[in-house]
Amino acid sequence: MLTETPLHPHIHHSPAPGTADTRLAHTVIGVDFGGTKTELALADPNGTILVRKRLATLAEQGPDQALVRAAQAVRQLALESETRFNAPVTAHAAVAPGIIQSHRILLTPNLPGWEELALSARLAEEFGVPTVPVANDVRAGALAELRLGELRNADPGLYINLGTGLAAALAVGGHIVYGANQAAGEIAYVNPGNAPLNAVATGRAPLEELLGGRQLAERAKELLGDTATGGDLFRSTHPAARALAHQRLTLLAMALANMASLVDPARIVLGGGMMSAADTILPELERLLADALPFPTELKVARFRRDASLHGAIVLALDDLRTRETHPDLDDDPDAS
Repeated sequence: MLTETPLHPHIHHSPAPGTADTRLAHTVIGVDFGGTKTELALADPNGTILVRKRLATLAEQGPDQALVRAAQAVRQLALESETRFNAPVTAHAAVAPGIIQSHRILLTPNLPGWEELALSARLAEEFGVPTVPVANDVRAGALAELRLGELRNADPGLYINLGTGLAAALAVGGHIVYGANQAAGEIAYVNPGNAPLNAVATGRAPLEELLGGRQLAERAKELLGDTATGGDLFRSTHPAARALAHQRLTLLAMALANMASLVDPARIVLGGGMMSAADTILPELERLLADALPFPTELKVARFRRDASLHGAIVLALDDLRTRETHPDLDDDPDAS
């Protein structure tokens, strides 16, 4: 048996042992696979996290060991659900980076060996359940905002993840748009005009090269010192940092304006690590967008900034459960996440 390798002990978000726990009708489990860590959560029917676990993904060792250890953690959570909350786990879901199709995962360099992985089918086998819906992590984060956060009642709504990477999601009619190839919202590959037309074919992600959190952090360190973060770039009074921050925010505003011109969103929700500097970024973006759009759109900071994809996995499980309860004869479709 492989040994679980926690990054830190699991955290309980419910009454301590020995106190009275609320009895639940059921629970769900969400799993968020990342290049460095895998997070799991047991949640109640409202999406509130009861118990969390975190494992090292050990991505360099391939997918098999990660899936086996995740399944072990899922069984531990299911046992805790039964013994502590007297509630069965009735649905599971998982999210991961990349373009998740039924038989493979594309554009996921941080998870080597996952390219030919049929993630939904494999997880169902490992968890011992009929179905495990799966989705891209950013689209799942948008789903969490749509059901529980700042995209509620916004139709259409845009979710922008300004994190280590750069991605977006579009919500229309209460659903996230996944696209013909499950690739809707991969704005990292948008060409802002400074890259050759074949940039993507040569392995580049032109917009992410300028607005991705990793790239911003590197520039911040160059200008402000080795301990600086991307967020520091937008708070700094250093002239060069201020000039670069203004340039990058102008580029971000242009990208948002182009997307907004296409879909006319009622609201744009911004999430990800860059929102640690939301107090500086948001007013400037609002000013820039007011001049760039014929119709104004509301800007909001996401409710889930740090663990949006984990909450997205929970909501994905709840949605799947609701669908199965409403349509018990509906065939399971692993791509219909």
